[in-house]
Amino acid sequence: MIWIKRTALGLLSVIFVVGLTAFIWATLPVVVDRENADAAVTVLADRANADVGYKEGYFEHAGNTLHYVEAGEGEPIVFLHGFPSYWFSFVRQIEHFGGDYRVIAIDGLGAGKSDAPSNDEPYRLEAMGAHVAALLDHLGEERVHLVGHDWGSAFATGLAQRYPDRVLSVTGISAPALNASLHALESDAKARESAAYVERFKQANPPLLVLLGTADAIYDGAYRPLVEDGKLSPEEGELFRKATSDPKRTNAHINWYRANIPHPDDLSDSDFWPSRAAQVSMPALYIWGEDDPIYNPAAMDRLVALSDQSRTITFPGVGHWPHVRKAEEVNAAITAHIAAASPTGND
Repeated sequence: MIWIKRTALGLLSVIFVVGLTAFIWATLPVVVDRENADAAVTVLADRANADVGYKEGYFEHAGNTLHYVEAGEGEPIVFLHGFPSYWFSFVRQIEHFGGDYRVIAIDGLGAGKSDAPSNDEPYRLEAMGAHVAALLDHLGEERVHLVGHDWGSAFATGLAQRYPDRVLSVTGISAPALNASLHALESDAKARESAAYVERFKQANPPLLVLLGTADAIYDGAYRPLVEDGKLSPEEGELFRKATSDPKRTNAHINWYRANIPHPDDLSDSDFWPSRAAQVSMPALYIWGEDDPIYNPAAMDRLVALSDQSRTITFPGVGHWPHVRKAEEVNAAITAHIAAASPTGND
């Protein structure tokens, strides 16, 4: 019996030590390596035309720092990625547009080499919007074209609504504006059902993400199929794997959900950023894959109805990544959309 007690005490001690270690590890700040170049920047630079110079930068605002990558000259196009990803998710667009435009791809808070604060407040779209606006001031860009995917699409459309004088055109891929999504959650049972995963996301923490094998699940669910289908090279796939494999950074990135999407039963007017009635006053293009599991027709119908300058393109047989799976077609659509909205007629 003594050995049983000793064994039990030993196991309890191990559990306590492991639990304490996990707690301490989970609460330590996310470390950002700013000494070494972003590996994806190096890959792009190695295969780029000599006239297209890729460079990365960092910009601090309100105590948090964003990482961004830029290339080319001309009218500015700002790319905003989704979850779980980073600036490189627009690799096909950056390479396409970098010769004729100034492309600026931003790592959102919690992603890539940007800061990953642990508290929710910096991730509120109003705060992140102010950060992006300040970055544009820093870069000397008064008006830009916005292109976003997933969360980046919701953010881009919200920025267009919040800062209409600074946006020439907006392109949203695979997600509507936040206020349109919240309207759908308020009134549409199917939208609530399809968004149930959000509440599960919000319960995550780093040790749980490790136990669930989230890093492998992200790669297997989002990026491996793109590699296997030849839409990303194996080298590109590994860049995505490494960029999305840190459970603490993934947990920080989930703060986009925690900070901006309350439970549907708890919605209030203040959640509808920038407001319930915000309009889209510039040309807007929305691109969807018809097989996208988060495609929400009710939210899209509401979003398109907000402007007589909005139009939608859908791709049959395509899921959540049309800008990768149908890169040529998406690039052509964005090119025409931007050219039509351009004050200089850049084509």
